[in-house]
Amino acid sequence: LMFDDEEGFVLDADGNRVLIGLTLEETLEFDRLERHINVTGPFPHITRDEWHSSEEKRWLELWDKHQAAKVTFMRSNKTRH
Repeated sequence: LMFDDEEGFVLDADGNRVLIGLTLEETLEFDRLERHINVTGPFPHITRDEWHSSEEKRWLELWDKHQAAKVTFMRSNKTRH
């Protein structure tokens, strides 16, 4: 994987820009869910415990997966260009 930018994206083996730790499909799903939540709810002004819809829960699942992978990725790549 090649680091793309400060936002937590990498280029996968096929050259697709994906969130660290997520597949292309998961990155697209994350983006779709984020847009849906931003339109339909008070994102991000509520706490995790207040997220009840399946879309909100799935977004959190993908977010947590991305964040965990991002920490590991950043630690293993001490030099960034």
